[in-house]
Amino acid sequence: MDTIFAGNYRSVFKGPGLEFDEVREYSDGDDTRFIDWNVSSRMGTPYTKTFREEREVVLQVLVDTSSSLFFSSGSINKRELAGHIFAIIALAAVANNDKVGSLLFSDHVEEQIQPRKGKKHVLKQITQILSVEEGRKGSNLALACKTASQTMKRRGICLILSDFRTTNYRTELTLLARKHDVIAIRLTDPLDRDFPSSGLVSLEDPESGQTLNVMGTGRMRQQYRDFWEHERYLWHKNCKSAGVDVLEISTEDDPAVKLLHFFERRKKKA
Repeated sequence: MDTIFAGNYRSVFKGPGLEFDEVREYSDGDDTRFIDWNVSSRMGTPYTKTFREEREVVLQVLVDTSSSLFFSSGSINKRELAGHIFAIIALAAVANNDKVGSLLFSDHVEEQIQPRKGKKHVLKQITQILSVEEGRKGSNLALACKTASQTMKRRGICLILSDFRTTNYRTELTLLARKHDVIAIRLTDPLDRDFPSSGLVSLEDPESGQTLNVMGTGRMRQQYRDFWEHERYLWHKNCKSAGVDVLEISTEDDPAVKLLHFFERRKKKA
């Protein structure tokens, strides 16, 4: 964390501006706009102001806790994946002395933890995310974005961890992205893309409880793939139109590797 992720985090997520550092004697090549005339008049020679990057930023993570995140075809589910991603980013923020907070949401805001510094504060949030129990219905991302906009008074980083099985969030997402650096991380599973070849299968929606019997035929599997590819396209379109950077991480991926590649891509863009 301290060597690989903390350094990448610092280079990608910069502070909101510059703050005054000190006054020193003017030298050739310095910007004349920053000459401190009061000090210069007292000292009888030109002095200029120097500035440093305002490093401290606030990281706010919106974590979807709806029942659809408990789905998995492998060893971990999407909710556990969200916890792993949160841990990596939050601990990198702690290493850079930034504040970290979180907002857990389903069809309403489940809990909001105000940003603070310190590893103990982050470890408490990791525990809360990983201990969320199944049973929360729906996913109101629009409400989560609106709440974050109202509570984040100063420009910061806003990370969204969700499978984005929700609608009507583009307006609130756009408003959030106007004030903050927003990254949407879509949590996926291989079964979100490919339905297995099978006989008659009974499916149940974990949030509505509705059931459906389907045959895993070639035609059905193609329709299934086309449907979720279209959903992915709409998610990508909504995020890009809102000015939000995107990343997809699957339950079969190593989240650390995916995040490192993401950092590298953002650094090149910057």
